[in-house]
Amino acid sequence: MLYSKSRKDCQKSYYQVTGIFIVALITFATACHTNVTPAEVETQQRLRLLIDNVQDANAYLEQIVYHNNDSLSADLTANHYYINGGEWLWINANNITRLTIADSLANFLKQKAREIGFSPNAFLIDSIHNALAHFQNLDFDSTGISVSQTMANLELNLTKAYLRYAIGQRYGFMSPHKALNHLDPRNGGGYRILYDIDIEQPTDDYTSEVLVHAAEQEPTKFLVTCETRHPLYHRLISLLSTDTTTEGRRRILCNMERLRWRHTSIPNANQRYVFVNIPSQQLWAIAPDSVFSMRICCGAWKTKTPLFTSQIRLIQLNPEWNIPGSILRDEVSPHAGDSAYFARNRYFIIQRSTGDTIQPQKVTALQLKSGSYRVAQHSGPYNSLGRLIFRFNNQFDVYLHDTNNKSTFNNERRTVSHGCIRVQRPFDLAKFVLPEADEWLLDKIRMNIDLQPESEKGKKYKKEHAEDNNPISGIKMNSTNVTPNVPVLIDYYTIYPNPETDELEIWPDRYEYDIQIAKAIKPFLP
Repeated sequence: MLYSKSRKDCQKSYYQVTGIFIVALITFATACHTNVTPAEVETQQRLRLLIDNVQDANAYLEQIVYHNNDSLSADLTANHYYINGGEWLWINANNITRLTIADSLANFLKQKAREIGFSPNAFLIDSIHNALAHFQNLDFDSTGISVSQTMANLELNLTKAYLRYAIGQRYGFMSPHKALNHLDPRNGGGYRILYDIDIEQPTDDYTSEVLVHAAEQEPTKFLVTCETRHPLYHRLISLLSTDTTTEGRRRILCNMERLRWRHTSIPNANQRYVFVNIPSQQLWAIAPDSVFSMRICCGAWKTKTPLFTSQIRLIQLNPEWNIPGSILRDEVSPHAGDSAYFARNRYFIIQRSTGDTIQPQKVTALQLKSGSYRVAQHSGPYNSLGRLIFRFNNQFDVYLHDTNNKSTFNNERRTVSHGCIRVQRPFDLAKFVLPEADEWLLDKIRMNIDLQPESEKGKKYKKEHAEDNNPISGIKMNSTNVTPNVPVLIDYYTIYPNPETDELEIWPDRYEYDIQIAKAIKPFLP
């Protein structure tokens, strides 16, 4: 530049090329080019405009970045860059070609905005093009805005637009934690956590990298690298180009936004994992060389299944169901004193302080709500968790499990649970997460949950103990470890390729999360 500007402890100093040097520069240029073209004359005029107005433009830019009321994180980043003394990136009197680069950037952002279904003005394109036209036409008299103001606004808008695209495409244009975790109020105050997937967040290092690339001759090359590489992303862009319906486009845009939220941990191609998609009400067990699926039942509207990732570490056989506090308070406590209700549901009451079993008729609703007692359901075929439960660490006490009500899997809408996920084929899932299990181990699991053994050893054991009162006493199992742990991803897509067929499938917005995402990205849309 023909000047540099530094700020330290709120002190400002400007270093300008002397007027003598400027005159000499122009004199030299004129002497070397006796046949100056009109275009060259205009270039010299633009250069002179920049030189003459640079100090006022700096002062104006400083004024607007200190007093902006921006809310977008990218805009705040742009403001802070200039507040902290950042060099101008686009309007550069030492390099008049930066105006051409700025024009290329604006055209790139305009094209990309339309491609991803956004309004070009999501990236301030009209304001940028208008300002660039004034420099191109050397027309400022008709605008009522000074050259210095135009310079400052153009510089700031270009940086905002550049950062909006770079950060938005790399990390998302909205925060799922903010949008989805303020929907369902808790009884005790606050909101239920519904989105607990760790996703990458923009860092100061990333912002610095973005700004370094802004100073390059072709900053748009860097912007191309900011897009997600998820293979579904460009399939959705192609779909967007042909879908003219409001509902269809909204669905596509919401799922494109989901693909910008990059998970911090992703199963690799050589790893088996379990993928649950809530809108499809399906589970896929995905291995490097095979995929199979099953139906699920998931959380009802008031008790939505939260979205998170974890690792299946344990299979528990014939579990007791310790009834969660919310269910105990809302559904069980009104039946305090009703022995028939507790017997019918195979519930029993334990006093926490002593561990003693308490008769239902001796406990009041108030006592059940107090937290001094726990209520559980006996294990067995009538248990709500069924015969198998797949346990993994999470803050919600949500798991994959069998069920005693298998008819629900025949329903079209299966959002019926308190948050846990019921699986249609629990034993098949057990085999999937235990790929190294021999047939004897699998037969021991089978016999513990009243399935017939399939190995010769298992069949022989069952025959030899057929008349025993407890034929599995010698092979009774409570649990088996899953080693290595198997990743489980519980997520939410209303458009996604079926992992078995790779065909794009569309599902209802069960929890209306698309509505929340569409609301959050609305400022970017046409």
